[in-house]
Amino acid sequence: MQTLSYRHWVGRLVSQEELRLMLALLVLLVVLLAIGGVLPRLSDGPVVLVWVLLWLPLLGLLFWRRRLARRAWLRVYLRDTSPWSARLRGGVLMLLGQALLAAVFALALLLSLARGIAPSVWVVLILSVPLWSKVWTLAGRGLQRHASPEFLPVTAGRAVVWASGIVLVLGLGIRSLWQPVPDLGEVTLYDTVRHYAAEQDVRSTVLGGLLSVFAVLEGVPHWLAQHWFDGLPGLGLKVIAWMVVLVREWLFVWPLLLLCAAVSHMVYRHEHRHEPGHSGP
Repeated sequence: MQTLSYRHWVGRLVSQEELRLMLALLVLLVVLLAIGGVLPRLSDGPVVLVWVLLWLPLLGLLFWRRRLARRAWLRVYLRDTSPWSARLRGGVLMLLGQALLAAVFALALLLSLARGIAPSVWVVLILSVPLWSKVWTLAGRGLQRHASPEFLPVTAGRAVVWASGIVLVLGLGIRSLWQPVPDLGEVTLYDTVRHYAAEQDVRSTVLGGLLSVFAVLEGVPHWLAQHWFDGLPGLGLKVIAWMVVLVREWLFVWPLLLLCAAVSHMVYRHEHRHEPGHSGP
């Protein structure tokens, strides 16, 4: 009786779908953490393979969302009987566009993992898994009265991603204000670029070159901040400007949230539905 009562109590707090989602997200975070640990020791081929593995779920999510957005647009402006409804619903060109966007997100995530994410950030992400799972369920229930049933999954997913992204970026921004930064006040911009572009300690030449470019793109704003931000009016504006410069993980957050959204959609089986009157995808 005690076992049955305990299971009943747990079942009321967390559904089976939420448990599966939590497990899937934990596996995702563990895999990403492992990838970040082995990337510096990988050669070019395995690095490209990891990039492809990150790219595929992002492509699936972005293409699915873009097709739904196009479908909603067509229903507003075109009749269902119009042949342009089928011609404009999204095909190769849309797939190529979303593939390019997914490739950029996957590359940003790959470089962020290769550079290393602070352990405290991983701890926060792992502890946030139950919250993400519950919020994902509550967002779907809360929007049932407002969103179209056909577009409810993507609407709820976007809401969770945006809310989570804002909270994470703000949290990382506040955290960054207490992180040490290199003193570039007496250094020229040229020396700063040379310092940040120094050879990266990785085996892959491709990854090393990309990390050098990535490091330069981080170092230049640091140099500009230490030379120009003192002239900004008001303390609040200075704090916001420094937060934008100091948040190292901002290119990591958005691709990660998109991956979490892709996993969430797969767990909840929010599959792409065919348009009425069409037999193909």
